[in-house]
Amino acid sequence: MKILDINERMVATMAGVAGDCQFWCRVVSQYCNLFEIREKQEITVNAASKYFANQLYAYRNRGLSIGSMVCGYDSRGPAIFQISDDGTRLKLQVCSIGSGSLHAYGVLDTHYKFKMTDEEALKLGRRAIMLATFRDSGSGGYCNVCHITPKGKTRFPPIDVNELYYEFADEYKRDIGYEPPNDE
Repeated sequence: MKILDINERMVATMAGVAGDCQFWCRVVSQYCNLFEIREKQEITVNAASKYFANQLYAYRNRGLSIGSMVCGYDSRGPAIFQISDDGTRLKLQVCSIGSGSLHAYGVLDTHYKFKMTDEEALKLGRRAIMLATFRDSGSGGYCNVCHITPKGKTRFPPIDVNELYYEFADEYKRDIGYEPPNDE
């Protein structure tokens, strides 16, 4: 499972060393819970990602291996932040993390539209994960998806990427210009 809960409407993804990612996501989750208890208001995705980046910045050059996306929905709307183990933090519209991310970006850059239905976005995310997994041996074998809305988050059951391959095979072949050999 590469999607870790921070709170009811925020998650972090993990790439890198699993122990590093899990530990620091737990630290961020605890900070967010304490903030909300102390301040009696929801913490924003911006603030949670800033805390995460500051913690990693304090431990830069100490051998951590973390690449993460902090994603969520707060009073300001949806937000995605990319966090690196050196404390770098970027606000993005579309993000992919990990060794297969370059392959996923190929799909995202080609098919992402600013206004998408939930179903279109789910299909695009699954397709990007499927291609990243098939092109990169370090990317795992299951597709985990979490949909975050103002009402909370919904986790979809993991899908084996082999099943996704057959779902998207025709679209993928069309995208790369594959034509079956002519038997004549």
